[in-house]
Amino acid sequence: MRACNHSRASAPRRKGLVEQRIVAKHTPSIAKNQMRRCCIAVIDPPPSNADIDRLWKFFDSSCAYCGAALVRGERRDHVLSQSALGTNDIHNQVLSCGLCNGDEKREEPWESFLARKVSSASLQRRRRARIEEWMQQAPPGRLSISSKKRRTAEAIARAFKDFDAAVEELRALKGRST
Repeated sequence: MRACNHSRASAPRRKGLVEQRIVAKHTPSIAKNQMRRCCIAVIDPPPSNADIDRLWKFFDSSCAYCGAALVRGERRDHVLSQSALGTNDIHNQVLSCGLCNGDEKREEPWESFLARKVSSASLQRRRRARIEEWMQQAPPGRLSISSKKRRTAEAIARAFKDFDAAVEELRALKGRST
């Protein structure tokens, strides 16, 4: 089943119903998630606009898995997922439609997903070769951050410890009246 692409805030109003807005709260957990992303970006920055342009050109503005034509700005997929220590290097990314990347592939390894997605053996070989050709253009060691992961996790843990202490201090101040 496909997920709905709109939120309640963008849903049409119905007569007699009050519009509901979903507003993100400013919470320590949301802040920590953003902090984690920012810290990781220090050692694994996102690709430049020029790199993204090359990606779109290499894959002819089409999904690397199913071949669907894409509109500029649609999704990119990490070939080696970040949870599997894949990097943000442009050669670890391919163009991917929302159905392939968002609904079907998820964290599945790209090779098994491609085999499941494409029934034609010859088309599957061509798409696999295309993805591998793209990945082979990466400088050595740029597709995986495994050697840096432990130290990165330790640095982020230290930042979170300090952040948690500051949040507790602020909560204590909030409880006091002036």
